[in-house]
Amino acid sequence: MSSCLKLPRLVHKVVVNKHTIMVVVSIAVIAATLGYSSLNLVSAGDLEFRWHQTGSFDLLSILFGGKLVVCNNSDFPASLRGYSFEIIYDGKSLGIFSTGGISIPPHASKTLAGKFEAQDRRISQILFASLDTALGDNAAAARINPDKMSVITTLETAVVGFIPFSITKQYPGEEFVKTMNQKTGCD
Repeated sequence: MSSCLKLPRLVHKVVVNKHTIMVVVSIAVIAATLGYSSLNLVSAGDLEFRWHQTGSFDLLSILFGGKLVVCNNSDFPASLRGYSFEIIYDGKSLGIFSTGGISIPPHASKTLAGKFEAQDRRISQILFASLDTALGDNAAAARINPDKMSVITTLETAVVGFIPFSITKQYPGEEFVKTMNQKTGCD
C-alpha cells in the first residue's frame, strides 16, 4: 500500500519539473530574442551615411532627390525602417530628405534612394544656393550666416522586429555637409 502512495508524489514531481523546464526554456528564448534585437540597436546607432558620390554633396543636390550610401562597419547586421534629415535655418524648417528602409550585413554598404519635401521649394532653393555659397568659403558674397543652419537626422529602426525606435542626432550645418562628403569606414 505504501508504494501506491509514493507513485502520485513521483508523478507530481515529474510534472513540476516539466513545467520548470518549459519556463526556463521560454525565458531563455525571450532573453536571446531581446539580446539579438539589442545588437540591431547598437549596430544601427553606429551606421555611417554619406552622399552616393563622395565629395559631391551640396544642399542644392538634395532638391531633386538623390541617393545615400549607408555603411554598417560593425560585426552585426543592422536594419533600419527609414532615415531622414531635416534642414533648419534660423529656427525654420527648409525641408526634409527621407529614405526607405534596408537591412545591411556586417562590414558592408548599400545605397538608398531618397526624396526631398518642403513646404515651399522656391524658398528652400534660394536659401540652399546661398548656404552652399557661404559654406564654400564665400560668406561675404552669400550675405547669409551659415552658422544659423542646423540639421536633425532621424534613424528609424525596430526592437524585436516591431517596436519602433528612433535615434535622433543634431549637427551644425557645416559639420553635416562635411559628413555627407567624406568617406565611410566601408569605402
